[in-house]
Amino acid sequence: MTRKLRFGLIGLGEIAYSSTGHVLQQTANAEMIVGMDPLPDIAASYQATFGIPCSTNLEDVLRHPDVDAVVISTPHNLHVPLGIQAAQAGKHVIVEKPMATTLEDADALIAACKNAGVLCSSKEGSVRYQPATAKAKALIAQGAIGELMATQVSGASNKPPSYWTGGYTGRVQTTWRKSKFESGGGVLIMNYIYDFYRLRYITGQEIVRVFAEFGTYRTPVEVEDFITLTLRYSNGALGTWMASSCAPGASKAGARGTKASDNRIFGTAGQIVFDNNDLFVYTDNDVEGLTRGEWTQLSFPQQSDNYAYQIYFEQFADAVFTGRELDIPGEEGRKTLEVLLAAYRSGETHQPVTLGSVDSRQ
Repeated sequence: MTRKLRFGLIGLGEIAYSSTGHVLQQTANAEMIVGMDPLPDIAASYQATFGIPCSTNLEDVLRHPDVDAVVISTPHNLHVPLGIQAAQAGKHVIVEKPMATTLEDADALIAACKNAGVLCSSKEGSVRYQPATAKAKALIAQGAIGELMATQVSGASNKPPSYWTGGYTGRVQTTWRKSKFESGGGVLIMNYIYDFYRLRYITGQEIVRVFAEFGTYRTPVEVEDFITLTLRYSNGALGTWMASSCAPGASKAGARGTKASDNRIFGTAGQIVFDNNDLFVYTDNDVEGLTRGEWTQLSFPQQSDNYAYQIYFEQFADAVFTGRELDIPGEEGRKTLEVLLAAYRSGETHQPVTLGSVDSRQ
């Protein structure tokens, strides 16, 4: 019988209900055994749907003798205090993205997990397990595009007013998404955190400087609904970004996942473009599987939206069982968070921000 890492779920709202619960039901070496949410009706409906005991009491998860690890799916500002409590209770910790809303909090969670001897990970890193992401990284390692020159990300959605009080499912009525303090930010930190991690992972380059401008144009919230950025990478490469959650004519899922919002990577010898489940690759070099001097389309088997999450949980469980290092430790979540916070600081000051200069309390 396959050994399974036993999870307790903290927060049973939208992401836990629409994604995490289903993922853990399909994960070979992990399972959920208990859950909690402060809202009685949410806890009760989760129990009825997924068949695990759920309550409104955090201690029912933290003191459960069979719980090995927790998944924290709460408003962003609660990730760290809950994660620290879980670590102190001896539980391994997975937090939904972002891992924190300040660098000070991120450092505190990482330290608490290290002190307790438990693993810590932030879930935006799951994007590395998407087949197209893995292939793009391999192609760059093969020299398909030469040296990195630039990256480009753009995308637009038009989130309905109901999103800000109930997400896309309306499962929980709350206002945390509107709050800068509780959410940490708007479309950039909520949606495009995956793209920051993806491009850091694929290129192997860190972002060292950010200039951003943002505003709130059509949404009655404290966070941005439109943002533009320019970036500088550690090797001198450039980056441009544009993201919106208020673009008329866009669907609720927006242009993300369509050609209009592809991640594009420019190199001295070629390009890589993400287009839905495919990659389009141009190269001037001789690379196996590509046609030199032409665009090559690479397609991958269609996977469910939860495919990468399932591998993420499998790899996390394997690290616990074997004692190996995590693919995506908490330090990776902190690096991505630092870029996001630098972008917000730049937008507030209208000045470029060099990473490493962001106050940990911001």
